Amino acid sequence: MLLNNVESYEGILAETYDMRTGSASDDSEFFKKMIIEVPGAALELGCGTGRLLLPYLDAGLDVDGVDCSKDMLDICRAKAEKNAQSPVLYNQYMQNLDIPKKYMTIYIPAASFILLSEREDAMNALKSIYAHLEQGGQTLIPLFIPKDLFINKGDEWAPGFKGKRSDGSDIVVSSKSNFNFLEQIQTKIERYEIFKNGIIIDTQYSTTKMRWFFKYEFIMMLEKVGFRDVSVYGGYSFQEVNEDQNFMIIRARK
Repeated sequence: MLLNNVESYEGILAETYDMRTGSASDDSEFFKKMIIEVPGAALELGCGTGRLLLPYLDAGLDVDGVDCSKDMLDICRAKAEKNAQSPVLYNQYMQNLDIPKKYMTIYIPAASFILLSEREDAMNALKSIYAHLEQGGQTLIPLFIPKDLFINKGDEWAPGFKGKRSDGSDIVVSSKSNFNFLEQIQTKIERYEIFKNGIIIDTQYSTTKMRWFFKYEFIMMLEKVGFRDVSVYGGYSFQEVNEDQNFMIIRARK
């Protein structure tokens, strides 16, 4: 049994990442369209195992990747090698970017920005993004507010996803969360149950702290850093966000 506080997706979290996200999602075409719309090099923060990055390279886009998880990047490189690709990857935290290159687009898939649970880290990440953008470049940052914000079901395990590991065993993931409304923090515990021939052989746990941001709060944060021309989309539909949506994508220019 392992209980760890997630700062980067290592170990079992890296191993199950592709089970969690799947191969297809709504964000792929959205980010691709945005990258093409502002021509030039792009940087994916939180590229993980290459779910978006590797297909973009196949499509001829100039995209580099950053992730704080060495395990995730190792998986990404292994996938790339099988496909005769050589992606440029950096093992760094987004709040401490130090890359000898600037980009026209810097995007963060899967709302990974909310993993920056400390406000100082969130502001430093925005400053790092700004510093690594070319003048006129754009950043794209998805954010979400928990749906169960006012329903604190801290003692109830909810089903997550299932998958098969490389050794043939099955894994079943469930989770539960607590919410601190005042601090805007969701603490999520995930349980990984591993089965072999129908018998449970191991159970592991991970704890993740996530901070949610409200629309105007985040716009003010961006403006404080120096961003301009801020737009807010409701999901990947290119439509303006409305009051019924808890997911939004922020687009801002340098």
